[in-house]
Amino acid sequence: MSKSLLDRGIVAVENIDWKGDRWAAFQVNGALKISEFSKLTEGQEIVLKNWEEIERLRNFLNSLKPVKKPEEVVIHAATA
Repeated sequence: MSKSLLDRGIVAVENIDWKGDRWAAFQVNGALKISEFSKLTEGQEIVLKNWEEIERLRNFLNSLKPVKKPEEVVIHAATA
């Protein structure tokens, strides 16, 4: 991942359409943001238009790992 993307809070990014207009970005806060750059509007709803786009998004999501490591749980035995 490039430093400039990390500086903008993006861990991973993937194009999800054949034209290069729609992108899914996994952010450092764990959020997934899908944007359409051909007509970007705040709060815009993105509709995946065909099965290929759905598969590409699925493959991208399956490749992601949690942003934060899960906290280790340490169990201490009680002393009698």
